Amino acid sequence: MNQDTKIWRENAVEGVEDRRFVTALARGFEILRAFKPGGGALGNQDLSSATGIPKATVSRLTHTLAELGYLRHLKADGKYEPTEAILALGYAVLSNIVVRQVAHDPMMELSLEHGVSVGLAARDRLSLIFVDVCKSRMLSTLHLEVGSRVPMATTAVGRAFLAGVPEDERDFYFERFEKRMGAEDWTALRPRVLDAIAQVHDRRFCYVEDEWHRGMRAVATPLVAAGRNTVMSMMCGAPAFRVDRGRLEGDLGPRLAHLCEGLVPSLR
Repeated sequence: MNQDTKIWRENAVEGVEDRRFVTALARGFEILRAFKPGGGALGNQDLSSATGIPKATVSRLTHTLAELGYLRHLKADGKYEPTEAILALGYAVLSNIVVRQVAHDPMMELSLEHGVSVGLAARDRLSLIFVDVCKSRMLSTLHLEVGSRVPMATTAVGRAFLAGVPEDERDFYFERFEKRMGAEDWTALRPRVLDAIAQVHDRRFCYVEDEWHRGMRAVATPLVAAGRNTVMSMMCGAPAFRVDRGRLEGDLGPRLAHLCEGLVPSLR
């Protein structure tokens, strides 16, 4: 069972006390979330293992989702795969993110001018999911696309997000990191996360190298709505052989921070 599922199950237990919480609906979404890019089709047993939902319940959910057109039943091997209908849900979200529309052209300009990837991301549980990515054709080694998910604690874009959220919310994430990683690993990582947050507070962006992927360098800055009701983050990065640290910290980081400051009015 993956850690995101464990977090959902904790929330589901809390939801039992909330009469408005529909567990069956939540479980249906967990089934859809279990399908990963490049992961291929999954059978009911695979889905049960991935989500922690009993196989008998999974069977009813996959049948329902297939009847609704969100899953395709591959009868030859008894597995399921998502259908194109799910794209309509994602497209509705992306098309309504105003800041994404406003940010795309300046992100693309920055990417092409400097041969780097520039990505705008939002939180997805303990990860950041990219809602827009602009990248140079030269960056075949950095596989970021719209919908790519990266860890919050070990990436520049994730740490910038943590710098933008209120302290009590950050403490909540820190508790989850410790549960996910174990006390020893989190104790070793926590100072680096705090250092990145301090960088953002000091100079509006943070720098991270060799943590998410070895040989990758990135700067990132939070994008925070005026009322702090919405927090996103934006990163700029490339392999070490493509961009040196001096250019990231001396030029691209400040430019990224300036870009995000101008985007605040577009953030809902």
